[in-house]
Amino acid sequence: MKKMIRRSVAVLCMLAMAGFAVVTQTAVAADLPELNLKVSQAMMPKTSLTHQLIEEFAANVTERTGGKVTFKIFGPEIGDWTELERMTKRGAVDMQFNAFDTGLDARWNFFTLPFMVSNWDQVRKVFSKGGIVTELGEKWSEEKGLYYLGPWLNNLASLGMQKKVVTTEAEAKGLKIRVPPIDTYRCFVEKMGFSPVTIPWAEAPTAVATGLVDGWVGSGAVYMYDLFRDVAKVMIVTYDSPETWHVTFNLDKWQKLPEAYQTIITEEVEKVIDKHLDLVEKEELDNQAKLVEAGWQIVVPTDEEMAAWKEKCLECWDTYEEIVGKENIDKLLEEVNM
Repeated sequence: MKKMIRRSVAVLCMLAMAGFAVVTQTAVAADLPELNLKVSQAMMPKTSLTHQLIEEFAANVTERTGGKVTFKIFGPEIGDWTELERMTKRGAVDMQFNAFDTGLDARWNFFTLPFMVSNWDQVRKVFSKGGIVTELGEKWSEEKGLYYLGPWLNNLASLGMQKKVVTTEAEAKGLKIRVPPIDTYRCFVEKMGFSPVTIPWAEAPTAVATGLVDGWVGSGAVYMYDLFRDVAKVMIVTYDSPETWHVTFNLDKWQKLPEAYQTIITEEVEKVIDKHLDLVEKEELDNQAKLVEAGWQIVVPTDEEMAAWKEKCLECWDTYEEIVGKENIDKLLEEVNM
């Protein structure tokens, strides 16, 4: 009987403590404001891993804040990715998962250097929070009115072609390739032997379909399947450039957030960054398989062909060394053991 009484008292104490914790959390939450934040990415389909993890992040923050912080989530309907960055800087959007527009800061070309990572093991080293991408992202973002929450490797990009199989500089001569408005892409596409043509992302599928260009760079298999599967038929697996995104928050708005909200948002961003790095390779390979099912030809250049292209493309690094800083390039080389 005494044992039963002691056990009952212990259970009651535990319940009382749990109740006190709940009451305390509720009391703290009651003192904090209700916020509806706008978070966006401008390019990936809503079925993509990136967009699903944004939704997961938002749901987790809402749960941990007791419903105090909610989100309006935007995808490609928000508009062009370059405009999204400006919207975030202005505060029209609170938070973005997005690339940096090198038109705003030439140093941001560092994040799109060709072959800065060439395989998924290097991806996990360079794009984990705490590496050189994080170091420079934090420093350069703040100067532009953005608070840096972490790096986001959206995918490893390859070469998409309407119908031609091209694996050498000689075969590339005379062929036009769509590039984004980023100088490093124009540089390495020329080094590969192609003629680069700058075209906004939203117009790229039409440019391929109409023959304005013969192919494009800057996208992995997710984009190829979602946007190009009916207008092209060839993927050359080059992994020539990382589609480097970053998770950033409008700096003024971030500084006005309660510290409790800042902590929760930071922790939940780190969780989805880690999860994305664990799953992004599988997403890429799954979509390559879907392209094959859709009738595409997936071409993997030989080691010799890739080595020749890579050697030429790395010449672009010398072009940007003075802009992005030799010391930063040296840190990157150390991280990827190149």
